[in-house]
Amino acid sequence: MKTIKKLAALCLCVLLTINMNTAVYAGVLDDIIGDKPVENTEDVEDTEVEDASYDTENVTESINTAIDAEPAKTSVSFSDIGSHWAKKWIENAYDLGFVSGYKDGTFKPDNPVTRAEFSTMLNKAIQIEITEKINFSDVSDKNWFYNEIKKSVAAGFFSGYENNTFRPDNPITRQEVSKVVSGAITTGNIDGEGATLLKDYNTIQEWAKESVNTVYNKGYILGYPDKTYMPSKALTRGEAVKIIFEIVDNENIEYGFNITNYNETYSSAVVVGNLNVLDSVGNGNVYIKNVVVLGDIVISAKNVNSVVLTDVKARNIIVESENNPVKIVYNDNVTIANS
Repeated sequence: MKTIKKLAALCLCVLLTINMNTAVYAGVLDDIIGDKPVENTEDVEDTEVEDASYDTENVTESINTAIDAEPAKTSVSFSDIGSHWAKKWIENAYDLGFVSGYKDGTFKPDNPVTRAEFSTMLNKAIQIEITEKINFSDVSDKNWFYNEIKKSVAAGFFSGYENNTFRPDNPITRQEVSKVVSGAITTGNIDGEGATLLKDYNTIQEWAKESVNTVYNKGYILGYPDKTYMPSKALTRGEAVKIIFEIVDNENIEYGFNITNYNETYSSAVVVGNLNVLDSVGNGNVYIKNVVVLGDIVISAKNVNSVVLTDVKARNIIVESENNPVKIVYNDNVTIANS
């Protein structure tokens, strides 16, 4: 059971905890057809391994989005994962129903993943439905990934480049993935030195360092056995499955949430959809802390005094009534994409 904590600040100073049940699984990446075989490397524990070289020009991608309503009940045994470090994550992901392999019975865990493919995988794993208009010069509505990129942009996972391209077929790098993942997880109150002690930390680009350190501290993307991070290295299918499975397994994911009580702190959740502040909060205060809203914060309460945000990410804050006197307070680490 996953929990969203609510710390009451009522006059009696009573501490409340509300338990929320969540069922999280969805369809993700299915077949990627026509790639060059890649050689497996040695097993590791809790770290990723380095891929052999590959020729990205010979990779042709296709996505099968037909996913059964119920996850598979028994583990699959792909012919090429027997001694692979990602074996348990691949099998667990298959059992949850959000990944499958190739028609020849292989999984090809060391093949690279493109930006469009990782976008699709993450969207389907956490069931993103919102979309936003896009106008990238290299993305057309005829592309299989068009709607998935619209979802990823709306959720705040992905953005394009300065020249108005998305580069959907580029293999996604480890530092890019860290940036994407940091937009999909709670990041408040995370302690640790991040990847700063790894030998190649200084090769991480400045725009990625904060995300790399946060995701490293949460254990989703770690270093290699030789104490390197390899920020520019392409992510593999095995690595992608591990990262996404652990996000789904460890983050408290809620599918829409209504705040109905005043003078309470709502914390530690990833809200897929909107977070709604309802009229039942009266003229009290609402506190939101360490929450990622993959949608909008919608304040429909007409008389709420204040909404106080700390360690919060959201797409928009929408106050439904023009005459609403609500005061919105931004504390530390608040990111509203369209503010």
